[in-house]
Amino acid sequence: MKLRNYLPGLGAALVLTAALTGSAMAAEAPAGISVQLDGKNLTFTDAVPQARDNRTFLPFRAVFEAMGAVVTNDGNVITATRDGKTLTMTVGSATATLEENGETTTITMDVAPYVDSTTWRTYVPVRFAAQAFGCNVGWDQEAMTAVIVDVDHLLGDTTYELMDNYFAYLQTQTQSSNQSMTGDVDLSLFLDSSLTGAEDVDMAVTGSLTGVSSQTAAQVKMDLDLSDLAGLAAGDPASMTAEELKALEETLANLELEVRMDLDKGTYYMYLPFAAGEGESGWYSMDLNGLFAQSGLDMAQLMTMAQQNITMSDVLRQSLSAIEITDSATGYAMLTQSADVFAKLYGDDAFTKSGNTYTATYTESADGADITCTTTLTAQGDDIVSMTMKMSATAEGMEMGMDMTASAAESNVAMTMDLGGLITLDLSVNMDMSATTQLPEIALPAGVNATPIDLGISPAA
Repeated sequence: MKLRNYLPGLGAALVLTAALTGSAMAAEAPAGISVQLDGKNLTFTDAVPQARDNRTFLPFRAVFEAMGAVVTNDGNVITATRDGKTLTMTVGSATATLEENGETTTITMDVAPYVDSTTWRTYVPVRFAAQAFGCNVGWDQEAMTAVIVDVDHLLGDTTYELMDNYFAYLQTQTQSSNQSMTGDVDLSLFLDSSLTGAEDVDMAVTGSLTGVSSQTAAQVKMDLDLSDLAGLAAGDPASMTAEELKALEETLANLELEVRMDLDKGTYYMYLPFAAGEGESGWYSMDLNGLFAQSGLDMAQLMTMAQQNITMSDVLRQSLSAIEITDSATGYAMLTQSADVFAKLYGDDAFTKSGNTYTATYTESADGADITCTTTLTAQGDDIVSMTMKMSATAEGMEMGMDMTASAAESNVAMTMDLGGLITLDLSVNMDMSATTQLPEIALPAGVNATPIDLGISPAA
């Protein structure tokens, strides 16, 4: 699946799930470290959870068997098998392997399993162990609880054959060549003076973008006119001369931005010249491998998804696994409701057929908010060739809407927002795609050094 087609339309779904998640039944905060699996606290008898090197460790047999895995222990080598996946860890080694469908993936951990000298039980790091089987792992600092949610159980028996058909069609249209993209961006934004502390801000941003993408790499260039932001960028325009303000406007009117990304190498470069400090080139870098690992995402799985035909279940599994859990009282319910919303948005049972179109309409009213989302799939013969999504949401004087259309040849998004007249926004992004022999440039320009960006994200469990 080309990067430009990855997760089509799911942005709206994530907005919905964030707005609609509710509360789970609260549990008493236990003493010491506790472990919750699918909303229920696990009971440990002779070997209890331990903290070491800022990580939570669990007795491997107890936690894996609770997850439905078959476990074995041969000397220092421990294995757990579930649903066709076999995880192998070695005591004292920070390297594990995961075997599935005849392929073996190496997992590098920042801690190693160990044997507790008091109980002679083998302990494994809960985050790496559970994530290997596709679970979402969170940490509730206040309750000192590691939260494990089995994402596959949440997805249940819901089928997504129509969405899978759409993904497969996109793959057949793009797998034989790289894709070029051209597009434009238009944004208008109003900020009331009560928010700015000065005058009202009424500005427009326009721009164009071009790019090239392959299955695992992309390069996107943007030219933006941000001259309307000169007043904000200046901080205190009154302190500037007319010439200085004009020079700032001219600079902002011709901003060049660029992104270069390579999933194979895990590199991500951004060209942001306006953010450059003294002695910096304007290029910045991020380590995708480290970023995904720290965020709880599996880079190897993302690579596999990018290079092969993916299914809607694959996409939803990754989406649910990436939602951060920090509250053991609400985490499981939050993911459960998210999975339910996904099923109502994209599941086969949600669609009704009329002619060559399939339509699914999702509505929800809760806490004074009304949300409607309609997804339409269009078929040509046996193929689903395009998808549109229309979403509207209202709550206490606030309104938001989004229209999206996606196919192999184009992608268009229009978004509006009105927060009680204090903030209004109109955004449109339109892109056309076509086959190309051009390759994306993924390395830094010759002679240029990039400034590393450290987001400071680290898992707690």
